[in-house]
Amino acid sequence: MYHAIVEQKVRQGFREMSKGNYQAAVELFAEDVYFSFSGDHAMGGECRTKAQVSQWFARLYRIFPGIQFEVRSVTVSGWPWNTTATTQFTVRATMRDGQPYQNQAMQFVRLRWGKIVEDIIFEDTHKLVLALNRMAEQGVSEAAAAPIGVLTA
Repeated sequence: MYHAIVEQKVRQGFREMSKGNYQAAVELFAEDVYFSFSGDHAMGGECRTKAQVSQWFARLYRIFPGIQFEVRSVTVSGWPWNTTATTQFTVRATMRDGQPYQNQAMQFVRLRWGKIVEDIIFEDTHKLVLALNRMAEQGVSEAAAAPIGVLTA
């Protein structure tokens, strides 16, 4: 029963993010968190605080307004004091020039008592960097910004 509730919350979080309500997801993070998105690009970096995570999501929505998430699968294991959830999902957005952006991603989340304490996202960074470079050329200056938080190798 607990695992089904966590899966439902994960799916609901992605639905809210698809509506543009990323703050609903940010509220699930603990104050002291480890959030990682690999790469030396505008969406890369390591965040160590909930405030940095909020900055990361705000940037995501400025660069990719109208971004949509399609959850393919969610797997949950563990107990309330040490829960892991893995999510496979598709990301879709429309770039400024009208061209579609689509990518596949995996997310590993660790929760303690309902709060996210670790969130690691794996996305095809080559495809993402090509899109970011294209958007920077189209005048989306933040698409060329430095990563938020500590740079991930």
